[in-house]
Amino acid sequence: MKEKQFIQKGARKVRLDEFLEEELEGAGYSHCDVVRTPTSTKVVIYAQRPGLVIGRGGSRINELSDDMEEEFDFENPQIEVNEIEDGDANAEVVAKSIADWLEKGGHAKRVGYTYLRRMKEAGVIGAELEITGKLSGNRGRTEKFSFGYVKRCGNTSKKNVSKAYELARTKPGAIGVKVRIMESLPEFQHRKIDDVQKEIFHKTISDEDAANRTSRIEEVVNEAENMTSGEIERAIEDRGEEIETSDIEIDDVRDAFEAKEEEEDEEQETEEVSEEPETEDESKADEEAPEEDAEEAEESEGDEAEYAEIVSGTISDAKDAIEDMEDPDFEALLEAEKADKNRTTFVDWLENKV
Repeated sequence: MKEKQFIQKGARKVRLDEFLEEELEGAGYSHCDVVRTPTSTKVVIYAQRPGLVIGRGGSRINELSDDMEEEFDFENPQIEVNEIEDGDANAEVVAKSIADWLEKGGHAKRVGYTYLRRMKEAGVIGAELEITGKLSGNRGRTEKFSFGYVKRCGNTSKKNVSKAYELARTKPGAIGVKVRIMESLPEFQHRKIDDVQKEIFHKTISDEDAANRTSRIEEVVNEAENMTSGEIERAIEDRGEEIETSDIEIDDVRDAFEAKEEEEDEEQETEEVSEEPETEDESKADEEAPEEDAEEAEESEGDEAEYAEIVSGTISDAKDAIEDMEDPDFEALLEAEKADKNRTTFVDWLENKV
């Protein structure tokens, strides 16, 4: 009996979501939560435009309450509306928006990259998009878009990742849209290991003791001739006759050794720079060269990304895109094709163009 009740509650929740999605079309409906109390049933609706859900003078809320009471047998339903501040950071809203755009004839890659950019601007930690179906041609394929950090398994995936799925019904066939957004990092990832180590260090050792320990480590460093373990142990034993060395470890001495060498190297570099002043022409050339190199690197990276995106689609789409270009670099396109799919017919066509 209990299993049957759980199944009935789950089915009713699904029907409620479908009902609200139809009734609140245009209000940016995302999802709802149902909370039962001894005297009533509280339904919390999350939407982008709560004004359309409430209606003038609460008329829409009253209609929804009556419909829910008749349709789903809710006892005295109380509706609460919460506004979604940024729809581009909500998985349900993004999935529905992408599905609507695809139904209107939008191209899958353009839609995917557009919403990926919008989610970045919304400030989410990471996101993944999957668009699957007959995107072009008779054969179905999947386009995946992602950025940032998204946990795919474990308890973190359940608690910190919001997921949504929507179906776009187009003329060639149904297209599935999956969205995964990393809403927040787990607590153990908010603090870095270095910060935790410093916190523990300050809690267990006072400032005076820390300064005393640092000076004792410096004495051991001055005694040691190199950073080998045997030499450091010898220095600790020799200095142990005069100072306390029981709390000094080999790694502490080695870290101090490295810090000392880095300081000496920096001082030597500053001296060499001060000894060899540059002429005005050399300094101007050094300032202008990095800017030109950076501009060339940015242009080459942009061209490579564009060519990689062109050859990632079908051969017919790629040829159309190449013909639309003013001065295509066929050698770069050939390299991108060989690195990506390496299709024989397309490679032969590009080699002829070259």
